[in-house]
Amino acid sequence: MSSSLGEKPDSGVGQFSPEEPVAEPVAKDSPPIVWLARLGAVFLAIQAYVYIRWIFSDSFTPIPTGPDAVPTHTLVIIRASEVICVVGVIASIVWLVHRTRKDGRFPTIGVFMFGWLLTCWQDVGVNAVRPVFSYNSAFLNMGTWGEFVPGWVSKGPETPAPILYELADYMLFLPLAVVGIDKAVRAARTRWPRLNKAGIIVALLVIFFVLDTFTEQVLQRQGLWSYLRVDGTWSIFTGSVNQFPLYEGIFFGSVIMVVSMSFYLFRRDGDQLITDAGIERLKITRGVGFVRVLAFSAVMNVILAVFFLGFNLVNMHADVAPADVPSYLHQNMCGLAENPPCPHIE
Repeated sequence: MSSSLGEKPDSGVGQFSPEEPVAEPVAKDSPPIVWLARLGAVFLAIQAYVYIRWIFSDSFTPIPTGPDAVPTHTLVIIRASEVICVVGVIASIVWLVHRTRKDGRFPTIGVFMFGWLLTCWQDVGVNAVRPVFSYNSAFLNMGTWGEFVPGWVSKGPETPAPILYELADYMLFLPLAVVGIDKAVRAARTRWPRLNKAGIIVALLVIFFVLDTFTEQVLQRQGLWSYLRVDGTWSIFTGSVNQFPLYEGIFFGSVIMVVSMSFYLFRRDGDQLITDAGIERLKITRGVGFVRVLAFSAVMNVILAVFFLGFNLVNMHADVAPADVPSYLHQNMCGLAENPPCPHIE
């Protein structure tokens, strides 16, 4: 029956019964790239903390070469390499800017480059517990940030960080190697179509172990750096400043380098790294390149942290050190040459 006041009868459309459940909004998980970027941001904060403390400390000063004269040919090589490093890094930055403007996005090789650069703070980890490695203090240096790394074992003087050389390692030499290997792998797969990823990785592991061992020996014999303590069982040329731990060549020069390069060599569609998983779900348009860098750096920081943990465990058993070490290599570090023993070990 119609209402006498002209009102329409209640149809019930659009109303909920008290018994009917109300749908709740479903939370969406962040894509993998975001979780990795968050971890990368944590590592970046640690790196910034370490560098800031170092720069504003009394330790931010050059470590001298000491009483022993650095050979002339070694000085020439060091200075020439530093010039190459400066020119090369500037060229890399100019190229990245040009490529970014041209493509409208930050290139993947740039992600690889800066992702590795954000692991640089871990380089000093080789001597975290015991001095086993040393750069020539003739390199341009401002000491080292090692003592400011959380968990660092204080043991007196440390080897300096060659600022220009290390910067070029990540922004010039490594990306050039990756691009070169990428082209070589593509050519090989064109020549041998049945060559799969496993075959490529095995071949690269062998090649990089040989290359790393050879390169290390060439540069060590020029006096650029030295492994001052090694495990004699797994090393070559033991007892001299040219001694080299083969386990470094296997695990860092081969395994870690090939693993990191595989991220680039086996890119996904769209020129993306595996650490870019879920990038299509990002709600931002600016800063995507920075998120990619943080995500890749997170993975590499974890890999390097595991490596240095194992390397330091092995170094606790490093029992061979050369008797005659020049001052520009031992830099008064404990347990080397005629320096006092390390109090926490010997």
